[in-house]
Amino acid sequence: MLEELKPTTFAKHLNSEFQVQDPAAQPFALKLIQVVEGTKTAQFEAFSLLFHGPAAHFIPQGIHTINHTQLGEVDLFLVPVGKNDNGFEYEAIFNRLVKSKK
Repeated sequence: MLEELKPTTFAKHLNSEFQVQDPAAQPFALKLIQVVEGTKTAQFEAFSLLFHGPAAHFIPQGIHTINHTQLGEVDLFLVPVGKNDNGFEYEAIFNRLVKSKK
């Protein structure tokens, strides 16, 4: 499933909510606030996702299950990258080989 998700897939869902399934707390939402396309070649692609979460919930760096009403459930390695009065920002970075079409 994860290899099927592209930057354009996520870009269609900017500013939508993704529910974090945190076993230590009640589920809460992260908002997708930015999709950054990186290098893309015939064999490789890179992109990142930036999420904003509430100040009341902090999740540490690691793999977290998130759920979106249209994209379904996916496990992402999220890294906290910022904090402000409104909450925390998290980033997921994708660096992967592109499967060749045979």
